Amino acid sequence: MTGSRLRLRNNSNIAIIGGGPAGSFFANNAIQYAKKLGINIQITIFEAKDFSQRGPGGCNMSAAVIASTLHSKLIKDGIALPERIIRQEIKGYYFQTQEYGIELYKPELSDKSSILAVYRGNGPLYSVHMESHSFDDCLLRHVIEQGVNPVYEPVQELRLSSDIDTPATIIYGKSNSYKEMKADLVVGAFGVNSTIVNKIIALNFGYVPPETIKTCQIEIPLSAAFIKKSFNDNIHVFALGIKPFRFASMVPKGNYVTVSLVGTRDLTKKDLLNFVNHPVVRNKLPHDWEMPDKFCMCIPKITLSHAKKPFTDRLVIVGDASISRIFKNGIESAYITSQLAAQAAFEKGISSDDFDRHYYKPARKLLAMDNFLGTIILILSDFVTKQNWLVKARLSYVKSRKGSWIANHLNELLWNMVTGDAPYKKILIQGINPVFQIRLIPVTIKVLIKDIFEKITRFYGLKK
Repeated sequence: MTGSRLRLRNNSNIAIIGGGPAGSFFANNAIQYAKKLGINIQITIFEAKDFSQRGPGGCNMSAAVIASTLHSKLIKDGIALPERIIRQEIKGYYFQTQEYGIELYKPELSDKSSILAVYRGNGPLYSVHMESHSFDDCLLRHVIEQGVNPVYEPVQELRLSSDIDTPATIIYGKSNSYKEMKADLVVGAFGVNSTIVNKIIALNFGYVPPETIKTCQIEIPLSAAFIKKSFNDNIHVFALGIKPFRFASMVPKGNYVTVSLVGTRDLTKKDLLNFVNHPVVRNKLPHDWEMPDKFCMCIPKITLSHAKKPFTDRLVIVGDASISRIFKNGIESAYITSQLAAQAAFEKGISSDDFDRHYYKPARKLLAMDNFLGTIILILSDFVTKQNWLVKARLSYVKSRKGSWIANHLNELLWNMVTGDAPYKKILIQGINPVFQIRLIPVTIKVLIKDIFEKITRFYGLKK
């Protein structure tokens, strides 16, 4: 159907399933569009999770780093984060390999935005604090203050009518006390870790969720003074070149450090223990540190691809259950998809065709196509990080020749890779820049000769 037949009008009802960032961002955008169009919209957010809980029960399970690009968008939208939400203001990134580490410097001074480390829920399991630390709860309260109605009960079922003029029906509540709500538009902001994904698939309108992989996270309690000294307000990113790890980071958050691991396969608790006991990683921890008997750990799923047909008449899915940037900036991807979906719904319409043309295709162009290039970059990165001599040579060049064109270019390339501040397309262009590659040849040859000489020396030393 055309967008002119299915549209949001005065007194339309919007039901958002999921009160995390994607749901709150959509609600915030919807409020602004309704004001702009001069129409009254009723918005209800369904969220069964209690963000005031500590540990996985109140958390949407991610490393929870707010990139400076997202922070600037929040500032622009008038979303101020209280001090209690910001667990650590991040100065920069430290890139660590098996044999060498270097502090990356921010390529350009930006506006008032910062890199922020937060908690999605109310802090780690077994932590003790009185006030809320939840970023997700902060966003949700922001839209509630603007008139959004929260329903803290689980959605049991979604019914879509074959008659497009009939609103959708939300069945919600706990056992033996189910209730119904009619909605002109349903927004799926539930995320790939939600069981609601299976209920959406069962509607048989063509939705296929993204491919996923299981990651691993742990919160390590340490003294704030030690964290300050050991991490120096930097997020430490590890490229150790060992299986099965593809990406690993340690994020300082006051008196905790969040360890996040992504692998080439589903990760387990055993993989986590192997990582924290690696000599390079142990060097960042107290010399007498031992894994505590009780600790906060989760094994969430992240996406490796984008969903197929995350929309139909009166329904649109946003966030990582739709399209998200792989391995980077999941919260910012939720912001982008929510913004595009709200724009399509209010400016064009809420039919399947409207969401296909004005939400899904632009989102794929912006995120999904870039993810393809990201996959190529990650394969190349995996290969390079296994060449310890080459990595050490290039990192040491950045450190010793800071300020030179090559050092600045390589620093910016690494910065964009670990932060996600730039699209993968830009990162690829930076990496294959012919001037950059040509200027690196003498550096590479010099280190290669040195590496070969050291191996020959060691070989004859052993022979003797």
